[in-house]
Amino acid sequence: MDIDVDEPRFSVRVRAPGVDATLPLAPLQHACVRDPARAGSLIAEYVASVEAQLTPRTGTALSTGRLLWCVRSDRYLQSIERVGELMTHSIGAGMTAFVAEDLPASIMRGVPRGEWARAGLSDDAVRQAAGANTARRFIKLVERIRGAERIPADGWRMAGDALFQGSILMAPDVLRAFVERAGGDVLIGIPDRGVALAIPAALPAAQRFTPRVLREWREAMNPCSRDVLLTDGETLRPVPRRRTPAAAMILPWLGE
Repeated sequence: MDIDVDEPRFSVRVRAPGVDATLPLAPLQHACVRDPARAGSLIAEYVASVEAQLTPRTGTALSTGRLLWCVRSDRYLQSIERVGELMTHSIGAGMTAFVAEDLPASIMRGVPRGEWARAGLSDDAVRQAAGANTARRFIKLVERIRGAERIPADGWRMAGDALFQGSILMAPDVLRAFVERAGGDVLIGIPDRGVALAIPAALPAAQRFTPRVLREWREAMNPCSRDVLLTDGETLRPVPRRRTPAAAMILPWLGE
């Protein structure tokens, strides 16, 4: 493998036949600084979490049944050399969805336009397949939301899909289920690629939701976005960040 250090982004780029991965190291460093006694186990957990990205991809033919919308931070997309070849959809709050292929062994890869063109697929066909597969992936989640006897006081926390949990933002049925169960608008945050948080905007705890998302984003092993989205079941729009108090300009940590 060829390994390059990307100092500005504090990450390493790993390339080899069938492998092209960018591994951010800042979250790991922050975790070790916060809990130095667990540094060894934290590093081991990180290595295990990126092992799938370093597994060479076989020459499996592209299948529309494996296409999904994948949600990542805009910064993550900027680290991909061939980002211009991906089918993308801007979400807001520093996040973008792109069509990816879900492969065995918990591997995900963005699908370049040339591959579906060679397979005889149109852009519309790829978009429809990704949408249908993403909706199908979260059918059970929709059922659980609608069937829940009560709404937790601090909202919902979903972390059952390490690669595609943030893709609930591209699943209209999930958004509608949240709003129908809440009886109104819902706040959603994706602090980590494998973690989604949601809470009815009318709950008292919603006032503390933004700091909660920020805290989980800072502690995330694979950070996505620190910002919050508001959904009415049909649309998503970013919630503006609160203005930093004047005192925080002198003592920046007050704004945290």
